[in-house]
Amino acid sequence: MDNVLVTGGAGFIGGVLVKRLLENGVHVRVVDDFSTGSWENLPNSPALKVFVHDVALRQGLSQFFDKVDAVIHLAAIPSVPMCEQNVQRAFEVNVIGLENVLETCVEKGVGKIVFTSSAAVYGDAEGVLNEDAATRPFSVYGWTKLLGEAMLRSFGEKHGVEAVALRVFNVYGKKSTSGVLGVVDQFIADAAEGKPLHIHGDGGQVRDFIHVDDVANAILLTLEKTLKNFEAINIGTGQPTSIKYLAEKVLTAFGRAVSAIVYEPARVGDIRYSVADISKARQLLGFSPTTSLDTYLASRVSAPSPSFR
Repeated sequence: MDNVLVTGGAGFIGGVLVKRLLENGVHVRVVDDFSTGSWENLPNSPALKVFVHDVALRQGLSQFFDKVDAVIHLAAIPSVPMCEQNVQRAFEVNVIGLENVLETCVEKGVGKIVFTSSAAVYGDAEGVLNEDAATRPFSVYGWTKLLGEAMLRSFGEKHGVEAVALRVFNVYGKKSTSGVLGVVDQFIADAAEGKPLHIHGDGGQVRDFIHVDDVANAILLTLEKTLKNFEAINIGTGQPTSIKYLAEKVLTAFGRAVSAIVYEPARVGDIRYSVADISKARQLLGFSPTTSLDTYLASRVSAPSPSFR
C-alpha cells in the first residue's frame, strides 16, 4: 500500500507504527487531536503529513481521506479509568469517532480499515481466550470497543470494506514522552527511582503483556493480508503474568525488596484474568510475538538511564 492514514498516530502505539510505515516506504497521514498524543512521537519526514483534528467531529474529516489505500484507526480514549471518569467523552471518541471514520471511508472509497479493539471486550472471562469466547465487558472502555466492533462488522458486510478488529491485550514499551504509563513501564519507572510499586487489588490479576513493537508488527501484517469483510483477531503473546509476580520480578531486577509493594483498593472495571489465544493471528496473519517481558526488563535495567520521564 502506498498511502495509509493513521488516526491517533501521535499516540504511544501510533508513533511506533508511523515510524515503521515510513521505513517501509509508505506515505503516511496522521489525524490526531493531540489530547493524549505528542508531536515528539512523530518523526520528521517528507512522507508524513499531520492534521490536527478530533475524530468525534465529522465535519472537515473527509478532506484527509483523499486517495487513501487503508485507514488504521487508533484514536480513542485509551484507558479504563479515563473512560470511567468521563463516560460522555469516551462514547464521543470511541464510538462516534469510529462511526465518523467508517462513514468517511465509505464516502472516499477506502477499501480497508484496521481498528484497534481491546481484550476488554471479553470482560472477566476464565481461561485462555479465543475469538469465539463470550464478550461481556463490564467497563465503559470495554463496551465502547465492543460497540465499535459491531459497527465495524456492519460497515464491512454492508459496503464490502475489508474491516479488521485487532483485540489488543496489555501493551507495554518505553514511551518517548511523558504521560500515562502502563503497569509494566510504571513499575520499572518507580523501581528505578526508588519509589514504592502500587498494586490495585491483591495482585492476583493476570494479564497478557505484549510489546508495542509486536503490536505494530501485527498491524503491518494485517495491511499485507487479504481478509474477509470482518475479522476479529487477538493480538497478544498467550503468556499469563500476574501483577504481583510482575511487581516482584521488577523489584528483584533492580535489587530492591518486595516489601516496596503497596496494595491499594481494586479499581472499578479491572478485569481479573485476561490471556490471549493467538492461534488465529498466527494462521491468518503469520503473526508471532518477538519480545518477551524478560528481555525487555533486562534491557531497561541495563540502560544508562532507566527513568521514563
